[in-house]
Amino acid sequence: MIRARLLPALALTLSALAVPAVAQPPGERPAGPPPGGRPPEGRNLFLSPSGEPFRGPGGLETWFKGADTDHDGALSLAEFRADALGFFKVVDANGDGAIDGLENRAYETRIAPEILSAAEREDDAPQGGGDRRGPPGGGPPPGGGMGGGHGDGMRKPGGHGGMSRREGAARFSLINEPQPVRGADANLDWKVTVDEWSRAAARRFALLDTGQTGRLSLGDLPRPGGMGPPPRK
Repeated sequence: MIRARLLPALALTLSALAVPAVAQPPGERPAGPPPGGRPPEGRNLFLSPSGEPFRGPGGLETWFKGADTDHDGALSLAEFRADALGFFKVVDANGDGAIDGLENRAYETRIAPEILSAAEREDDAPQGGGDRRGPPGGGPPPGGGMGGGHGDGMRKPGGHGGMSRREGAARFSLINEPQPVRGADANLDWKVTVDEWSRAAARRFALLDTGQTGRLSLGDLPRPGGMGPPPRK
């Protein structure tokens, strides 16, 4: 399960991000995509509505099967929210009940780097020992928000949240939300609490539950990346 593999490596990642230059331990593989220079281009990548990456063929089906804990072929709001909270614990690497700017950066650069464009990854590189993602002292960037990722939270839905052009995480997900961690920061205070994450999960469930049945079946979900409506039954 990706969550079990990510937790130890993500803790090491956050330590590395907090120090300007830390050597990677021999044999230690980073969380996220396989090493090899540049991040992958997102082939065979699916991001769950909460932003959890599933790499390889059948990512949507793998996520759905794991979230459907009672194996009845449908997701209830409770199952959908529980799945989201499970991934929250991965991103909240220090377990303090909130995703801060450093953990958000680790999400963007280590867990799901495909959501950033090449220009954004270049912009994220530290300059002169500093971090361009926020002002000195660890405060929020001008205008609030999580900082980085250039996502703009929950978009106004069109059908399944679709828009003419998708960016960031939306290219690999069911919902047009460029940065799912930042999109959950409802009060723009540069952190995401468990309560905000839970409420974001409920909003995302409602976007996908277009028939307002309270249940999501795999066949009723849109295609990832806005590639079209659900397949005809």
